[in-house]
Amino acid sequence: MRCPVPHLAAVFAVLASIVPAVLSAATLQQLSMDEMNQGATTVVRARISGSSAGFMGSTIYTHYKLETLESWKGQPVPEVLVPGGQASGLRQSFPGMPDLLVGSEYVLFLWKSPTTGIVHLMGLGQGVFTVVRKPDGSLTADRQRLGETMLDKLGRKIADQPVSIGLTTMKTRALEAGAGSSK
Repeated sequence: MRCPVPHLAAVFAVLASIVPAVLSAATLQQLSMDEMNQGATTVVRARISGSSAGFMGSTIYTHYKLETLESWKGQPVPEVLVPGGQASGLRQSFPGMPDLLVGSEYVLFLWKSPTTGIVHLMGLGQGVFTVVRKPDGSLTADRQRLGETMLDKLGRKIADQPVSIGLTTMKTRALEAGAGSSK
């Protein structure tokens, strides 16, 4: 009888090449601005004032401290948690999760889990817009194209596109959707 070890080695080699590709991908349902406005419990214009990471169970979460500049929907929150980061000498990363930079300004679409109380980003990276000052002095909220697989409402694969919207327009749409308060 022949030993199956060479066959198993071939199977493991194939799995080793497939598993990282599968684990490094995420599939997101594309959300429109209106869907994010309606689904978010909070929409804020905020500056990231600090970050730290720690374990919750076996998952590392980065805690981003928020300095709320304006609240367009819901109540301002002190922080948002994003899966992934570095803690206790270990690093975890998850597809579709953005890295927020301390000192940078964003418009964030957030939702608070009713079961855990944790505040998350709406639609992963779809809920993060960087506030950018244009050469003419106007402000826009920009989101880069996400590298993750995106599906429309019917489950068809579509190409994500970058988004740039005037900050005043974005604020008006958020206020109309949520009858929020301005700080």
